[in-house]
Amino acid sequence: MTDKGLTRRGLFAIGGAAIVGGAGGYALAGAHAQESSPVVSQVLVKASDNTAKVKTPFYGALQAGVNTPAQVYTKFIGINVNDPSKDSIEAIGRIMTDDAARLTQGEGALGDTEPEIAANPARLSITLGVGREFIKNLGISVPAAFPAIPAFKTDALDEQWGQSDLVVQIGSDDPLTLSHAQRMVTKDLSTLTTTAWVQSGFLSPTPAFDGGEASRNQMGQVDGTVNPNLDQYSEVVWIEEGSWADGGTVLILRRIRMLMDDWDILDRSAKEIVVGTSLETGAPLTGTKESDVADFTELDNQGLPVIPMNAHIRVAHAETTEEMILRRPYNYNVELTDGTNDMGLLFAAYTKDPAQSFIPMQERIAQSDAMNKWVTTIGSAAYLILPGVSDGEFLGEVLL
Repeated sequence: MTDKGLTRRGLFAIGGAAIVGGAGGYALAGAHAQESSPVVSQVLVKASDNTAKVKTPFYGALQAGVNTPAQVYTKFIGINVNDPSKDSIEAIGRIMTDDAARLTQGEGALGDTEPEIAANPARLSITLGVGREFIKNLGISVPAAFPAIPAFKTDALDEQWGQSDLVVQIGSDDPLTLSHAQRMVTKDLSTLTTTAWVQSGFLSPTPAFDGGEASRNQMGQVDGTVNPNLDQYSEVVWIEEGSWADGGTVLILRRIRMLMDDWDILDRSAKEIVVGTSLETGAPLTGTKESDVADFTELDNQGLPVIPMNAHIRVAHAETTEEMILRRPYNYNVELTDGTNDMGLLFAAYTKDPAQSFIPMQERIAQSDAMNKWVTTIGSAAYLILPGVSDGEFLGEVLL
């Protein structure tokens, strides 16, 4: 347990090997990238905006839900296939495609008994991904861009939130629309699949502070402030290796539980030192604005780095564009589990090459991130988000 009066020098001295009681989480406040990589906040929907009738296009070379501006609400649904065969993936793909093409455009799914709920899509997107072992079990070559994601030494994983054959990612600005889409998809796939888990997340519909765009997480940190801009997606997100996976991306979904009772003991200054950013503005401790690039060389009047060596944003920092990921952090809160508060982040990382980006970043975090004392990663799974489809095609057709 950390003393409330923990000093800055004491926090600076906390190293990965000395940290106990927590396991690795990451990107709780965004890793400030080098100056050549523009800072782009996730785009949120202001509460006053009327987005009920806004439709997200379904058909296209890329699936929606990745480069789509983050919706306020999300669900990740882990699904296992009852008969993992190419016939099953075709049937699942055809059903998913038909449901998603209708629902995202404000139409009821085929056989929908409550189509009125679907009338307000509110930027609804429905995205399908496949697991690595599932691809192998189909007898298909796994793309080089989709390596196995190793376990990290600080993980404390619960099988409840583990790997499944497929993932369906659904996002919307309307929680009723989102719930209805989840029900339609899982019901229509129920004879072919079994739902392994559902993970629900949310953002604040208003910015963290006046003039900003990013949301806050439940630790009070401005979260998700550094992402590639759309011009960098081809370098950071979309797979382009000459395989059937081109136009897809790798999603690593981490369920990160926040140890809020311990976090609440820290004073405001200590919290900022652990992460390396200002609670008020989201700026790095060397700057004044959320968009300022962190200066990791700046020293304080004691000769110590202003941003400590084990501060979260320093450890998670991407030195090059190739090391960047697209980060989507959503809050989750399921109230009490075993008598304690169970809240945290659903952290979705999208990357074209986990071996160059996510894996080395997470290894650094597991080794030395000061934040490890206050977060525990309890779930982890990885999926290849499939390429998009044109009208007349179906999701997963590239697997056949």
